[in-house]
Amino acid sequence: MSAPVLVFVACAVACGVAHVAILVSTVRGRATAEIATLPRSRAAVEALWALVPVVVLALVLTATWARVRERPVRVPEVMKVAQ
Repeated sequence: MSAPVLVFVACAVACGVAHVAILVSTVRGRATAEIATLPRSRAAVEALWALVPVVVLALVLTATWARVRERPVRVPEVMKVAQ
């Protein structure tokens, strides 16, 4: 596996873990019964704003994956030294 593919996979996994954490915290935040002085937003609006970054990131990762796969691996050129 090439270095660009490994870097892409590592970044995609990290982004996936981060978005799962965002979604879990959104659900847990709604479930806690704290007395707050500020009004709470509606659950649908909160869920929408938690899911919008997931959709955008999926589009960006798809486009990036296409670029990573289409780019050929270049062989480094060796300088020819005077013989």
